[in-house]
Amino acid sequence: MSDRDGVDEFPEPGAGDDPGPENEAGPQNEPLAAGPGGTGPTEGPRRPARPRRPAGGRPLVRTVQPWRAAAIVVVAVAVGIAVLARGGAGGRLNAALATKPTTTHHVVSTTSVPPATVTTVPTTTTTTLPPTSVKVLVLNGWTTAHGALYFQKKLQAAGYDTLAPNDATASNIKSSEVLYSAPKYQPNAAAIAASLSVPATGVIAETATDESAVPSALLPQAVVIVVIGEDISSQVPAGYSG
Repeated sequence: MSDRDGVDEFPEPGAGDDPGPENEAGPQNEPLAAGPGGTGPTEGPRRPARPRRPAGGRPLVRTVQPWRAAAIVVVAVAVGIAVLARGGAGGRLNAALATKPTTTHHVVSTTSVPPATVTTVPTTTTTTLPPTSVKVLVLNGWTTAHGALYFQKKLQAAGYDTLAPNDATASNIKSSEVLYSAPKYQPNAAAIAASLSVPATGVIAETATDESAVPSALLPQAVVIVVIGEDISSQVPAGYSG
């Protein structure tokens, strides 16, 4: 109380003082006016109540209503079930693909291989007649003395039917020759040439040209005629006289 006015003074609330329930409620807590006849209060428009502030001036934290929390939980559960179902279907699909049998296609080649060509070489039958049935004439066509005699005795020792040796129409024949009068005597002529070291190219069928070294009187007497040339005359021993 004040000594000066005799009236009780109450200090006004400061800016930092917490308002009480009565101050914070505002005009909506004012008493309602009486209705007609004084029977009761007449309800007028009300202002919406403001949220109360706790001590210290910080706003109240709103709480989540229970039905909303339940709805969020239901949605989360539904999403989880959908994800699991999709994952299970994918796993079954992958398993089915993994166990699917693999089909191997074998490519069969249709390329035909032509049969191998077999070449048949005709065989030539060479029949050598017995030497005793082949009459042979030896002529000396080189300057070596008694050359025809030397080879005549050599063929006689091999079994051939030899005539007396004689001279060719020329004495300067380089390459020796073995002439045969008929094809059946060709094998015997080749055998005689081989035994005397005459090349195979020297075995020749009788012709007018090749017969020029043979005296015409002696030609019909033998079926095989040997003309000694320079190439084999060296086989005759020096001073040979038979």
